[in-house]
Amino acid sequence: MRRLPSLIALRFFEETARHLSFSRAAASLFVTQSAVSRQIRLLEDALGAQLFERDHKGVNLTEAGQRLLPFVEQAFNAIERGVGEVAAAPPKTKRRLTVSLPPTLATQWFSPRLGTLSEAQPDVELSIRTDASDDCDCRIRFGRAALPDMHSELLMMERHALVGAPRFSGEPLDTLFGKLSPLHVLHEGKRLTMWVDWCAQAGIPYTRVSDGIEFSTLEQAIHAARKGAGLAIVDLNMIEEEIGDGTLVRLSPAQVVGPFGYWLDVAPANVAAEHVRAFAAWLREQVAERT
Repeated sequence: MRRLPSLIALRFFEETARHLSFSRAAASLFVTQSAVSRQIRLLEDALGAQLFERDHKGVNLTEAGQRLLPFVEQAFNAIERGVGEVAAAPPKTKRRLTVSLPPTLATQWFSPRLGTLSEAQPDVELSIRTDASDDCDCRIRFGRAALPDMHSELLMMERHALVGAPRFSGEPLDTLFGKLSPLHVLHEGKRLTMWVDWCAQAGIPYTRVSDGIEFSTLEQAIHAARKGAGLAIVDLNMIEEEIGDGTLVRLSPAQVVGPFGYWLDVAPANVAAEHVRAFAAWLREQVAERT
């Protein structure tokens, strides 16, 4: 068992030796001067040695006090370092990042990458919107060109290709079009032009695929194609996982690039924000890994 005097008394001794004043030590320790004097007397009694000399000029350390002081200072410095090593750091305040993006992009491209975003920006609390919200820090927009009132950056262009279930791989297109339904996607009650544009690129009359099944969302068409219900023209950016795991395969080398793409729009007021800039850098990395 250690035989040590009171740590409180030693702390009062250190502070009094630093100031060479009982009153200033008391003010620093937020106690009364009499409390300091009492602790010093207790320490001197425990040690059997006088630590301070008091005269009309003030307070000075005795020879015993001068020998003791370096050890006390080293001991309290070591305790302070040790406490700092194990003390829990205060939790970081998370910054909220609100991002608006199209529903299909959110589900098919963005969500699978959220794990890497959490690693890159652990102090960011993400809020994802799929509507055109005005209170977003930034948004990813499906469009043809930059916006004049925004800091707009093109992330990637659409790359439309013919895809279907893997069991149809290698079959001639004539055979596939003869037995499978084209899967069309509607927007505001009208078919998107994906099939029209692809047929023009592939040199196939659109009349061959004008019939078929219509869906209100691209995700529905992707799901149906995976299950073998028909053939779909899909932006390859949106089915990276399906192509990667083989649940969808390309059935023709023909591909239509553009004219639409995905743009990152940041309002001028948010361009310099650190968490927005970090998010934009992460987006660029994700797009670059795809190419």
